[in-house]
Amino acid sequence: MAIDIRQVRNNKEKKAFITFAWKIYRKDPELNKYWVPPVIDDYMKTLDTKAFPLYEHADLAMFTAWKDGVMAGTIAAVENRRHNEVHQDKVGFWGFFECINDQQVANALFEAAGDWLKKRGLTAMRGPVSPSMNDQCGMLTKGYDSPPVFLMLYNPPYYNDLVMKGGHHIGQELLAWYIDQKLIDIERLRRLSAYVQKREGLTVRIINMKKFDQEIERIRDIYNKAWEKNWGFVPMTNKEFDFLAKSLKPLANPHYIYFVEDSNKRTVGFSLSLPDVNQALKHVNGNPFSPFGLIKYLWYSRNITMVRTITMGVLPEYRNKGVDSILNAQIADYGGKHGVFASEMSWVLKANEAMSKLAKVIGGVPYKEYVIYEADL
Repeated sequence: MAIDIRQVRNNKEKKAFITFAWKIYRKDPELNKYWVPPVIDDYMKTLDTKAFPLYEHADLAMFTAWKDGVMAGTIAAVENRRHNEVHQDKVGFWGFFECINDQQVANALFEAAGDWLKKRGLTAMRGPVSPSMNDQCGMLTKGYDSPPVFLMLYNPPYYNDLVMKGGHHIGQELLAWYIDQKLIDIERLRRLSAYVQKREGLTVRIINMKKFDQEIERIRDIYNKAWEKNWGFVPMTNKEFDFLAKSLKPLANPHYIYFVEDSNKRTVGFSLSLPDVNQALKHVNGNPFSPFGLIKYLWYSRNITMVRTITMGVLPEYRNKGVDSILNAQIADYGGKHGVFASEMSWVLKANEAMSKLAKVIGGVPYKEYVIYEADL
C-alpha cells in the first residue's frame, strides 16, 4: 500500500508529530527500559518557527508518514542558511526522525525531506540534526544498554539500517565518554591542576549566578572562539545563546560551571556541566510541568548521580597548557564529595584525538557511539 506523506501545518499536528515517539518506545519493553520521553513543551518551543531564535536564519518543514491510515513515522527538514554561509556549503539537515521498522515508510520520509531541501537549491542532506548542531544530533549506534543523559538521544538499533538502506552513508562519528569517579586519580589531578595554575598564573572560580547575564557573555565569547574550527560548528547568535542559557539556568548547579582566569582577570577557559536530569525526567512521561509530573520530577531529582559535561572552551593561546586539567579537577572534586558518581563527556568527534586523549587521562571510556549520516540530493 502507498505511503501517505503529510506536512505538519498547525500546533495540533505538531503535538502529534512529537508524541508519535511514544508508539515506538512504549510498545517495546527493552527500548522503554532506557528511553527518556522528550519534554513535550520544550519540543513545542524548539519547533516554533516564530519564537525559537534559530529560525531567524533557518527554515523548517515537518512531515508525517501514514500507512493504512495510521501514523507510521516522522521527520523534519531544516535549511540552515547561517551554516551554509559559514561553511560555504549547500547542505540541508534532517532530524526528529522516528519510524516503525518499515523500509518503505523510512524511504518515503527521507524522500519528502530530500525533495523539500532540493527545491531550496541544496545538494546534500545530513542528519539526524534536531534541529541544529547546537542542539540534539547523532543517531545512537552503540550503547543501547543504558539510558541517554540530558540532551542526548536514544533510538532503536534498526534505525541505522533504515538510514543506510535509504541511501545514506556515514559522515561523522561521535563519542560519549563515561567517566567513573572511582577510576579517577583525584590526588594526581589535584596536583596537576595546582601545578598548571601556578606555572601559568591562573585561578579558577564557579559562575556567579547573581551576574548571570555577564557570565553568559564570557562563555559565549570563548565558546565561539574555541570551537570555530570544529567540524560543523556555527557560531550562535546572541539571541540563540541567550535563549539557550535562560532555558538551562533553572537546571544549573554553580559548582559545575567553572571559569579559568589569568592574572588580569581575563577569562581564558570555561567548562559547562549539568546534572543529568534525565534521571528524573524518565519518570514524568514528557510532562514535568503538570502538578503530578512536577511532584515526581522533584522527588527523583533528589538523587541524581551523574552529570553531563556539555562543553569546554579554552582560548587558542592557552591550548595544550593544561587548562583542561584545572577544569576536570574541579568537576571531579566537587562531584566526588556530593554523591555524583559518574559523568559523561559528550559529544566528542571520534576524529578529535586531543579530546579523546583528555578523556582517557581522567579514566574515561567511550561507552556510546553516534553517527551523523549524509546523502547526496
